[in-house]
Amino acid sequence: MGGEGHQAIEPGGLSATHRLTAEELASLARQVIDSYRDRGLTLASCESITAGGIGWMLTTVPGSSQVYRGGLITYASELKARLAGVDAEFIAAHGVINEQTSRQMALGAAQACQADACVSVTGTAGPSGEDGVAPGVVWMGRYFRGTVSAQLLRFTGGRDAIRRATIAAALRYLLAAVA
Repeated sequence: MGGEGHQAIEPGGLSATHRLTAEELASLARQVIDSYRDRGLTLASCESITAGGIGWMLTTVPGSSQVYRGGLITYASELKARLAGVDAEFIAAHGVINEQTSRQMALGAAQACQADACVSVTGTAGPSGEDGVAPGVVWMGRYFRGTVSAQLLRFTGGRDAIRRATIAAALRYLLAAVA
């Protein structure tokens, strides 16, 4: 599970200076649901830093039940292992904010929810860091029809801004899989 399929991105416009509106997030969610429905695909989520925000945004879209199978909220580290199948020994040695954890979360939740695609997010929104990782660092994983990838994100701003930016990035990551 090395660096293949991962890239670091510095998302422009997603810092504390640009507060994403509910309308912007709703528009992204509609695009995801419409794109997946048009292709006959299902999706799921596995969330830590966003604590269910991705699933909530997706299910605000009428008809989302045709596409969204469900999600896992694995805010506690041990739930990443127990529910999403992340290697517990790896967590003990390396913490949860890293590429391998994000990949295993995406794969595990896709399998648990029997979905064609899944996005996962693990990171820290602050105000302090976790596992030696600075606030605003987020690893995002994606499972899509047998392929697992990951991206490293770095955001600035307060907790709310970082969490909203993470939700938007996850929705965009789902869209990119079907583009």
